[in-house]
Amino acid sequence: MVLVERDPQLTLLSGLLDQCLGGAGSVVIVRGPVAVGKTELLHAFSERVAGDRVRFLAAAASPAERHLPFGLLSQLLHGADAEYAQRAGLALSGTGRTDGRISPRTLEEVSRVFLDMSDAEPLLIGVDDVHHADAESLQCLLFLARRLRRSRIMLVLGDQDRTGSDSPAPRTELTRHPYCHQIRLEPLGCDGVAALLAHELDPHVAHSLAAPAFAVTGGNPLLVQALAEDWQAAARTAGPAAPSGLVVGDRFAERVVSCLHRIEPDALAVARATAVLGGTPPAGHVAGLSGLGGIEARALVGLLEDSGILRQGHYRHHTARAAVLRDLGARERVARHRRAAHMLHAEGGRPTDIAHHLVAAGEPAQPWAAAVLRESAAGATADGRIDFALDCLKLAHTIADDEHQRAVSRAVLADAEWRIEPARVVRHLGRLTEAVDRRLLAHRDALATLEYLLWHGRPDEAASALGQLSATTEGPDAADLREVRACLELCYPGRRKGAGATPPATPADGPPSLVGTVLRAVRGDEAVAGEHLWQGLRPEEPLSRISLGLLALSRPERLTTAAPWCLPMLDDAALQDGPEWPGLPRAARAEAALLRGDLPAAARFAAGALDETSRPSWGVLVGAPLACLLTTAVRTGRYEDAAAHLAMPVPGALLETPFGLRYLQARGQYQLAVNRPYAALSDFQTCGHLLRDWDDDGPRALPWRIDAAQALLRLRRRDEARALLEEQLDALPADDARALGRTLRHLAASLEPHERPALLTDAVESLRQAGDRVELAHALADLGSAYHATGDARRARPALRRAWRAARECQAEGLTRSLLPGLAGTTAAQPPGALLGGDRAAELSAAEHRVGSLAAQGNSNRQIAQRLCITVSTVEQHLTQVYRKLRVRNRTDLPVFLEGDDLADPGIPREGPSLCR
Repeated sequence: MVLVERDPQLTLLSGLLDQCLGGAGSVVIVRGPVAVGKTELLHAFSERVAGDRVRFLAAAASPAERHLPFGLLSQLLHGADAEYAQRAGLALSGTGRTDGRISPRTLEEVSRVFLDMSDAEPLLIGVDDVHHADAESLQCLLFLARRLRRSRIMLVLGDQDRTGSDSPAPRTELTRHPYCHQIRLEPLGCDGVAALLAHELDPHVAHSLAAPAFAVTGGNPLLVQALAEDWQAAARTAGPAAPSGLVVGDRFAERVVSCLHRIEPDALAVARATAVLGGTPPAGHVAGLSGLGGIEARALVGLLEDSGILRQGHYRHHTARAAVLRDLGARERVARHRRAAHMLHAEGGRPTDIAHHLVAAGEPAQPWAAAVLRESAAGATADGRIDFALDCLKLAHTIADDEHQRAVSRAVLADAEWRIEPARVVRHLGRLTEAVDRRLLAHRDALATLEYLLWHGRPDEAASALGQLSATTEGPDAADLREVRACLELCYPGRRKGAGATPPATPADGPPSLVGTVLRAVRGDEAVAGEHLWQGLRPEEPLSRISLGLLALSRPERLTTAAPWCLPMLDDAALQDGPEWPGLPRAARAEAALLRGDLPAAARFAAGALDETSRPSWGVLVGAPLACLLTTAVRTGRYEDAAAHLAMPVPGALLETPFGLRYLQARGQYQLAVNRPYAALSDFQTCGHLLRDWDDDGPRALPWRIDAAQALLRLRRRDEARALLEEQLDALPADDARALGRTLRHLAASLEPHERPALLTDAVESLRQAGDRVELAHALADLGSAYHATGDARRARPALRRAWRAARECQAEGLTRSLLPGLAGTTAAQPPGALLGGDRAAELSAAEHRVGSLAAQGNSNRQIAQRLCITVSTVEQHLTQVYRKLRVRNRTDLPVFLEGDDLADPGIPREGPSLCR
């Protein structure tokens, strides 16, 4: 290790060595915390300062040799000439001892050996870690130290800071002598850390790592060196991409353990107790777990802080704590965690703290453990620490000693798992359903089990359990059961066929129930169809129930009415129910965006919803965001993406739910888009069969007839299509502008060309009122085509321009491409190149492009002149050039794409002032 910040100490040692060479011996005690650089200072002094001016006798004590008599002395004599080593050996062979002490005669003979050696040449005796020296060698060294004042011997002893719990340190006896000097080494400062790192790493890297390295090590040189090695190892692994920050790895962990094993055993015990307890444990707990007294434990904590391992009673870095726990070994670690749990429980500690140790131990057998674990899990769940809650509940479940406790533990465990990943609940459903049947669960847990069953497509089990509970439940709990029954009927409409079930009652003085409100709206109760129904809903309702209510609407158009009040409530509930639930409000927002014709937002929200929560966790609700993704992919022309969405597996019970209807509808639209009208017709007709089976083919049901008619028109079966559309018109409610517009649009396609414009004009107006921009763009395109088919080009072009602009705004790429010039597949009767112009717009100048764009939008010459601050004559000249270059006769023949150009487009250079002031 490189020696830094030690020049003053080397200067002091050098001066004492000069005195020694002149016949004035001395004793130097180099002390400080563990691994602070005492050994490095001794080596640097012997090599760089003493050199060949003295004979250097070195020894290093070790705990392993503490009980080997004269082991340290033997190391020193290895560096002596054979004559002196033989004399010392003879003196020691006849050692006499009294009560463990060596006779004065033997001590005198051994000392004389070293004194005689110094007469021949000066001696530098260096002993590292003298606190670990065997008792016999230590007696000899102390005896010699008292006699070297007039000799050429310099004795340097490396001693470690201790709490005084062991035998007295050598410095206790030596410091009273005037020729004894003490040097205390402190940990490095931040500058010293930077200097040490700079010897191993690039100076710029060292400078950036100095502050965090100091924070992790407290300036302990050995640990700083380890961090440099960890960084170098990471850099070698990463190749050209060097680590951007501090790397605390295996070498650091190894050196921490090494430091702890070099200090006194009680300090190691305190370090281990602190690691087991975690955080910043009270001194009393550290003392109790380490088996020491409180005062002694506090002193040892201070010693560990001086060594750079602890800071204010806790580990400076979690890697250090983990290394100490690993060093304990698995069996000892479990035993200590179990002991810590018992200790904290006996002292009335916090349940969460006790539970941490119970979980770490893994096998708590105390009767109080299960209650503590469940209480801790409840608190952890409320705080969002779901993983810890799961650990507690799993352990509580394994130690439950009767079927009731096991059922309760499983229910609480399922609730916690439900909050982070609903798919995890599936493995519990069989046992939980059995517990509901046997009435082993509390009312709240039983209701939760029913909702799990509905969510994951197991309506038979849910209906059976609900029937048993309803037969024996009265009072307020019965209202909750009616609410769950409403969910069952809402998500699985076939369950209410012939049952005569009614929506759950809502107290007159209380806010409306969301599920009950939705169910009444789905059934066509006009009295509940107003916007006020969605205000004041109970935000404390479970998020799963709110989501079921919103997403299970057979007619999702109602969501546009509910959105302003329900979507914020969904967001709030998602924050409360768990970290993975934001997928639900995203799915609802995707539906609302799709109804507005905002395809980019709908795709973004739907994709985000599926990314937020794993596909299996969605259960039957996956049909809602998946249908939205399918629809947006088809409307934006991304057919490969749509095919990929269709390849995803879906639950078997999906087609028993309204989510399945929307999925079938979206799949049918994809089949139409890729020219598979028979497959599309099959999907749409399946929607109708399902609705009839559910007795739900009413005015509020999914308008499957419109989609089926679209497929029939593609198959040229106009009469069948017209019959379905007329049937749809008869069943439409007065306020359903969207369905009316779609119906009129496809009905027009079943008529002769001259009969279409009137119906399409009404369709455009209805869709404009409904706010669905995508359907409006299609209706406008059909209207423009109808006008063109009847030879009315003057009306055709503005309609097609509006269609192209609307399609471009909502990114309906398929329709946009069909309206662009030069591409086949337009809805118009003529090829788009003949109808809308060619690629000659590139010949227009910037000024001509601006004038032509404003003219295509319907502005008069005077309006264009005022807008561009030019004369009317100039406008006329530009338009003449535009007509000539585009080969059109007048402004009604200008291409559609000019109308969408923005006058503020930065890509079009301006000539003169852009706008009048």
